[in-house]
Amino acid sequence: MTSRFFKATKGSVSVHALLSVMVAGGLLSSVAVTAHAQTEEAAAHVADKTNDVIEVVVTSQKRRQRQIDVPVAVNVLSAETLEKRNIQTVQDLSFSVPGLILRYDGPGSSQIFLRGATNIRGSDALVSSYMDDTPVTLTGGFRQVDLRALDLDRVEVLKGPQGTLYGQGAMAGTVRFITRNPSLYTVDGFIRADISSIDEGDTNSKVSGAVSLPLIKGTLGLRLAGAYESGGGWIDQPGLGIKDGNNQDIYNLRAKLLWKPTDDFDMTFTATTYSMKSRFGLDYENPDRTRPVPVSPDYDLLPSRHDRSQILNVTANYKTGIGRLTSSTSFVELDRNYATTYIAGPKTTSAGIQNEGFDGISDRAQQFTQEIRLTSEGSGPWQYTIGAFYKDAQGNLDDKGVSYYAGGTYPFTYRKYDTSRSISAFADIGYKITDKLLIGAGIRSFKDDQTATDLAGTEQKATFDSIDPRVYVTYALTPKWNLYGNISKGFRSGGFNSAGLPAYDPEKLMNYELGTKGIVADGKVRFDIAAYYSKYDDALRTGQFFNFPAGYVSYTRNIGEMEIKGLEGTIDWRVTPALTLSANAAYIDGEVTKLNLGAGETTNFQVGDGLDYAPKFSSTIAADYSFNWATNVPGFVHVDYVYRDKTYATDNSILIPRTQSSDRINLLNARVGVTWSEITAELYVTNLTNENLLVDPYDAWQQSSRTKPRTVGVSLSRNF
Repeated sequence: MTSRFFKATKGSVSVHALLSVMVAGGLLSSVAVTAHAQTEEAAAHVADKTNDVIEVVVTSQKRRQRQIDVPVAVNVLSAETLEKRNIQTVQDLSFSVPGLILRYDGPGSSQIFLRGATNIRGSDALVSSYMDDTPVTLTGGFRQVDLRALDLDRVEVLKGPQGTLYGQGAMAGTVRFITRNPSLYTVDGFIRADISSIDEGDTNSKVSGAVSLPLIKGTLGLRLAGAYESGGGWIDQPGLGIKDGNNQDIYNLRAKLLWKPTDDFDMTFTATTYSMKSRFGLDYENPDRTRPVPVSPDYDLLPSRHDRSQILNVTANYKTGIGRLTSSTSFVELDRNYATTYIAGPKTTSAGIQNEGFDGISDRAQQFTQEIRLTSEGSGPWQYTIGAFYKDAQGNLDDKGVSYYAGGTYPFTYRKYDTSRSISAFADIGYKITDKLLIGAGIRSFKDDQTATDLAGTEQKATFDSIDPRVYVTYALTPKWNLYGNISKGFRSGGFNSAGLPAYDPEKLMNYELGTKGIVADGKVRFDIAAYYSKYDDALRTGQFFNFPAGYVSYTRNIGEMEIKGLEGTIDWRVTPALTLSANAAYIDGEVTKLNLGAGETTNFQVGDGLDYAPKFSSTIAADYSFNWATNVPGFVHVDYVYRDKTYATDNSILIPRTQSSDRINLLNARVGVTWSEITAELYVTNLTNENLLVDPYDAWQQSSRTKPRTVGVSLSRNF
């Protein structure tokens, strides 16, 4: 593959005028506040007493369960938590979930990693992303729909292999964005206006809202949600006269229709459309908050970025005598136009030879998925999920760029058209031996047919298949305190290099996990602690070589075996009815333990090398305090602090230092609010101390983002 490392990571999408009108009209509705009944697929948050922590119910195992009963590590962030921590993007989420980290090039260009199972290459994602029942990670692993925090009920992050329950890209975990459901009985919703100012950057304005409309009371309900956002940039490119070039113009609209004609049957129709435009294709940034400056004047011709995506889903549920039968049909389309650059910086070993280049990329992908499953209900001894999943995906990437090397100019054209058709059957069955002890097992049978076609029309084909088991046990020390053990296998399909270079094999991951979850101290403390060991076989890494005159060629290969050990935990303590303290932390340690080399073969890696993109230690601590500013004028204060160790990337490729690193991340954020006469006003500050830190380790080619400067904002909202 020509050019530098990360050409294949960006996106694009258009806005439907009809949805715009529907959302705008819905947001004008204003009625009294009413709590509405959620459907059984929604999460429930229940507290017995005002001084208890909230007992969280999730659907991470495709059935409604208390979080403490799920035999894997799960982090759950409620809508309130997302708002107070100002989590708007997956990048924001990575600072609040222990063990979750990104390769982040900018909005719409990210790859999610969990628990140290990390690499930037592959035919599929290591961590899958879902919006409700729709998988939104497409082929290549780098095609990720840019989900934003719009009218969410919660976010669930499942750690470790999830293949027996999630059909694609779940070798290391799954991130689920759960949207709010329509109400069938009352009109309710919210409207919010937000404006913020970025230190030495532009302002950011955002208007968002949602409304539920019961079209036929008790039977048919519609929920409309939308957001428009503008500005928010801070990166300049003085040589080209560009100020705040990473400003964004965003439209994000969603319609969700719920039809429930009987108590035993319901159907949900969801349509989402998203568009983001930005002058810069990526958030690559120098310490002085400018974009890296190239030698060639041709960079003035680089196109602006435009990401567009659409998501359509129909999910039907029917209660039978043996469980709930579910059908979920989804279609996702992603269209992105952007430019990426690579510029040899002072950290390269280029001995003064100027080497740089750019890529103008058009990337289009679409995906159809169908899942059918039968899930047990109630509290009987048998708990099960049995089903099948089908995916038909394709991606078309076209790249026209230029390499500059040793005074020469070398235009190139690159193309990769890829397809993936996969099918899997899965079953996950647990049995309660006693009221305290449950044992369970799961298995997935998976088959994936892939093709890749290059510019010359050369087609490569391969079929990848796997049997992925899982066994688990839970034991209840008390009705609200469980111990669990879990052994599971993850699998990711292999794929293709440029024609003429050998293909790469699938990756496998065996995960062994012990954990405990519970609510103790008379309901005041909730905790989730897990220790794990993972054996990562045939891990992928990327090498580079210069193919004159085409430029740099990326070569992905299986390097051998890695071992990963980790400990992570989350705790929430309701100190008083007004004060809650929260903390989470993750420790990850691992290394390359074996290299698979043929006779005379070399590699860019050595036994003993550490993990890429895996901080040894990361944590977040937070405090929330509720009080009254005056009679009937409630308020709150929230403070959180984020710490993350350096992340590293190891590579012996040409012109690159063997190991590069990010900075240690320290971020302090705060928010204070007041509700008066049904209006809530909030003042917030992110990155309070204005840290300017390198987030990504790949800095030698000046392809790294940095922490967003201090941002001060005000929001006004009204629920109805």
